[in-house]
Amino acid sequence: MTFVSCPDRDRILQAGGHVIVTGGPGCGKTTVALRKALLRIGSGLLPGQKVLFLSFSRAAVARIMQAARKDLPNESRRHLDIQTFHSFCWQFVRGHGYLLGAASPIRLLPPHDERAMRNGAKDDDPVWDAERERLFFEEGRLAFDLFAPKALALLQGSAAHRKLIADRYPLVIVDEAQDTGTEQWACMEALSGLTQLVCLADLDQQIYDFRRDVSPERLQQIMAALTPLEVDLGVQNNRSPGTEIVRFGNDILARTPRGSAYTGVSQLSFRSDAGTRDRAIRAAVGMLWKKITDSTGAPPESIGYLTNWGKGVTIIARALQGGDGVKEIPHRVVMDEAEVLLATRVIALCLEPVEDVWSSLATGLDRIAELYRARGKTNKVAQLGRNAADARAGRVRGNAKCPRSLKAILERLQANPLSGNPGQDWLTVRRQFEASGTTELQWVARLVIYLMGFNRGRRISDALAETWQRQGRYEGARALIEAAITEDQIVGSDGDLTGINVMTMHKSKGKEFDGVIILHLGNSMSPLSPDNEPAPHLKSRRLLRVGITRAKHHVLMLTDAYSPSPLLAGHNLLPVHG
Repeated sequence: MTFVSCPDRDRILQAGGHVIVTGGPGCGKTTVALRKALLRIGSGLLPGQKVLFLSFSRAAVARIMQAARKDLPNESRRHLDIQTFHSFCWQFVRGHGYLLGAASPIRLLPPHDERAMRNGAKDDDPVWDAERERLFFEEGRLAFDLFAPKALALLQGSAAHRKLIADRYPLVIVDEAQDTGTEQWACMEALSGLTQLVCLADLDQQIYDFRRDVSPERLQQIMAALTPLEVDLGVQNNRSPGTEIVRFGNDILARTPRGSAYTGVSQLSFRSDAGTRDRAIRAAVGMLWKKITDSTGAPPESIGYLTNWGKGVTIIARALQGGDGVKEIPHRVVMDEAEVLLATRVIALCLEPVEDVWSSLATGLDRIAELYRARGKTNKVAQLGRNAADARAGRVRGNAKCPRSLKAILERLQANPLSGNPGQDWLTVRRQFEASGTTELQWVARLVIYLMGFNRGRRISDALAETWQRQGRYEGARALIEAAITEDQIVGSDGDLTGINVMTMHKSKGKEFDGVIILHLGNSMSPLSPDNEPAPHLKSRRLLRVGITRAKHHVLMLTDAYSPSPLLAGHNLLPVHG
């Protein structure tokens, strides 16, 4: 393990009480925390004890796991439990939630199911809040946002539970502490009298304060509750040494452009018409590849292609897909999965043996209705419900195209057996939806196009292949896929970032890439033109800094030439040319 000591790090390692470690991206907060975990493990643990490392996102957990594999011996890693808050709270509530009066067994209410059940309701809708509580107590179904509140209720109501967890984890490290929700932090505070807490934080990376349970006052609350040793590692940069990437991000945040180029940062401008824009999106990959290869002597293993809104992700992905004689640039899309996973159920239904076309048709129409319910499209939901009722009666009525098109697909699948190759069969079904000429089915096809790009894709393929080998068909495909998705939502990770990864900057939080491309496209369309936020655009600056500092070797700013950004005003970046 390579660890460079200094007086500040020594204070952290030697502390016997609570500690809060602050500092900018790449300053070594995770490294010193892992070192402290190693020392605590080395000092001796009782049978069954571990050091707990918690973070709020799967991406951050994946990064910590990667660092642990690199920095900790195998024997020590056995005594390190790295989890998200969601995973930690879920395990606790699943085992003991009956004590709160919940129906048993307690089951997960997946986010995509919750989205459909909301029927368009917002997060702060009191009617939906009451319904979530009813689902928990009467049906034992637990929504993600209730994991922490219910865990907190158990901890606050039982000294025995507090002692059991503290005895299990004599040291708890809380990563990204500034982004902990109200109940998440309260869970840690409830344990603070019985175990040692080490909190890692950077207030300038707090980009989730739009959530109602995340407060800009969180660090002050932590300090008041713990009276910890406070150590600031400052702006030390171990993520991108030899570059000025962090300096550029800090200057963006502080509104202090220096007016000259930064090592490791460049800019490509483009005209905003669709053809020129798409060519620039594709060309930027090669330019970044060359920059990194020239500066490091090796090509990049991972690239983050970042923007700040869903449409921007779609624009980037479509440009990289190519078509019409333009070769695809392979990539992976990380996006809001709720609608994707709802659409997946429709494709999964079509993979299953079609024994009764009318029954499968009715179920498929119900699943498509869930998609529209997730968007609050009540009229469309009602129409699809009527179509499903007709299908159950063995008929198709009216002028709606969707029931007829889906019925035709099911009849073709019934007459033409699938191959047993999960990837190929998935593609076969999706292409039939795509070629249907029907708005609803084409939407399903567009949504599921990237499912196998998620890390769970391999898990889904393996499960489908196994059932085919046993039964010669995809019996229970929906249940298999649902199980893989549910497991991944709780304990999965975004650890495999090789290749090109397209996502929003919020999704990039906690990740690292060899290089990053950040797309700015038009006023009010990206974080580089925050028309809806008054100057000095602090939230947008904080978010842009997070995106910039994901890079280890180079950042390429891909910007609309005819829509200058106030965030980049005064910066004179090194231009690259296509």
